[in-house]
Amino acid sequence: MATLNQILAEQAKLIGEAKKSLEEAQKKPPTTNGSIAIKAATVAELNIRVENLTAAKDDIERQIGEQIAAYKMEISALEKQIEEDKKQQGNQPPPP
Repeated sequence: MATLNQILAEQAKLIGEAKKSLEEAQKKPPTTNGSIAIKAATVAELNIRVENLTAAKDDIERQIGEQIAAYKMEISALEKQIEEDKKQQGNQPPPP
């Protein structure tokens, strides 16, 4: 089993290598093909996000539309009940 010092030494080595790679990459200007590839990847990712957001928007609009339709049906039913209650109340003799 590795000791804590060994683990820390290995992590320090990995971090040092990553720093060295980063510094070397920063010294080199990006290639045209690399820049195009990054832009293309960004466009592809953004297109996926737009598709996902569009699908979510459509789903939300559908759900809201269904909820509005349900409320309208409930309102209509309650209005009919109110009218029926008014008719029944009008046909009853006044309380003594």
